[in-house]
Amino acid sequence: MTDPAVRPARWATACAAACLLCWAVVAVLGPSAAVPDLGAGFGSFDLGRAPSSATVTALLAVAVLSGGAALAAGLRALGRGWRPRRALLLAAAGALVLTSLPPVGSADHLSYAAYGRIAALGGDPYAQAPDAFAGGTDPVASAVRDPWRSTTSVYGPVGGLLMAATSLVGGTSVRTTVWAWQVLLLAAWALVAWLARRRLEGAARARFDVLWTANPLLLTVGLGGAHADVLAGAAAVAVLLLARDRPVAAGLALAVAVGTKAPYGAVAVGVVVAAVAARRCTPGWLLRGAAGALVVLVPAHAWAGAHVYDQTRTASRYVSLATVWRPLVEAGMPRGLLLPGMVLVVAVVAVLWWPLLVRGGELERAAGVTAVLAAGYLLGAAYELPWYDLLLWGPLALVLVPPPAARAGGAGGAGGGGGAAGALTGVLAGRLTLLGLAYVPGLVDGMSPAVEALTLGYRREVGPWVAWGALVLTVAVAKYFRRRVAI
Repeated sequence: MTDPAVRPARWATACAAACLLCWAVVAVLGPSAAVPDLGAGFGSFDLGRAPSSATVTALLAVAVLSGGAALAAGLRALGRGWRPRRALLLAAAGALVLTSLPPVGSADHLSYAAYGRIAALGGDPYAQAPDAFAGGTDPVASAVRDPWRSTTSVYGPVGGLLMAATSLVGGTSVRTTVWAWQVLLLAAWALVAWLARRRLEGAARARFDVLWTANPLLLTVGLGGAHADVLAGAAAVAVLLLARDRPVAAGLALAVAVGTKAPYGAVAVGVVVAAVAARRCTPGWLLRGAAGALVVLVPAHAWAGAHVYDQTRTASRYVSLATVWRPLVEAGMPRGLLLPGMVLVVAVVAVLWWPLLVRGGELERAAGVTAVLAAGYLLGAAYELPWYDLLLWGPLALVLVPPPAARAGGAGGAGGGGGAAGALTGVLAGRLTLLGLAYVPGLVDGMSPAVEALTLGYRREVGPWVAWGALVLTVAVAKYFRRRVAI
């Protein structure tokens, strides 16, 4: 590590440690406004201290802000030549600790456990809601929290089968089922980290480590929350890393990604566009990749049935609080305009950022296309939560960022700190931090009136401005760097 990188690298590591520590403290204290009760069973250890909603909210706010500071310092250190070895060790230790503790920040993992339980017992999670399964008496399905008790599964059939597999491990124990799911997510995270270290080197490896493997916001909000987006995001990164030389394996990974959450299909567009640009999109390569995907997706969809995406279509009309669309919908905008509006945002972001991010070799181009599509989708989505950003950060970590000598053209900068890619990364890191802050402590109940007023007020009143600010800055930064290139 060069001398100029020492100070920001130390700040990055220290802030990441603070982020992971605060998150782990909330988890180990037990059931609260951030941690749903998991009941009896093995795994996901906690002390059962039931801390107050004010305590967990304060700790999680410190965690999110520390994670954002760590990411900012890490980007600065990357631009000065940092190679994050200690940060990787910290991330590995943090991932292991968080996997041994209850998930924090939402109750989504209870829904995963319920859908897996329904499927494992021969039911249909795409037609039977948790509160209706087995007359509402099943010990796992009945543990789902509001507002999702009456909601059928919105996840793809591959994700549904993996949820069923973890249910077979957990049986009637919510805690053990959730822990088995956490172990699966940890394995996916570790596998992609290992694959990236084999495929990348130098500054590219360092950027990936900082933005993905050791990113404290992803480790906490994603892995520490046990979200399905970790599985889909890791699989999407594997597609990018494997597509050129291992199309069958890339196809299998694509099946896991898109078969868990449909928006991750953006990575397929990325690898095909990059292969076409490299004049390497041969019929044989396409067929091998398609075979790898279809050998998983076809039987999974046959198992799930034609109605597998019914709830997904219903959810497409939902609007979360901290989005650009919420104030407009409340002002009377028809919900039928949400999809065209999102498509428009994706198109604008793609037009502006394509020449700035889609460059370099085949891997970098595939990552650039995927990152552009993901950024547009997340900035324009009507329903957006912090952990959805796992769609973006893997591809963004793999885009080409030229060395300092190449900055004159304005398209990149060393490691992570300069040029268009660095500026966009900074904007999106700030957005993720402020969006993450909007969703603490996480559950819809268990908060004191003061905490509820504070957190819901921030989410409702500040959140949309964060979303609009990120969108405007994304457009403005692209225009600035495009003008520099033109000059």
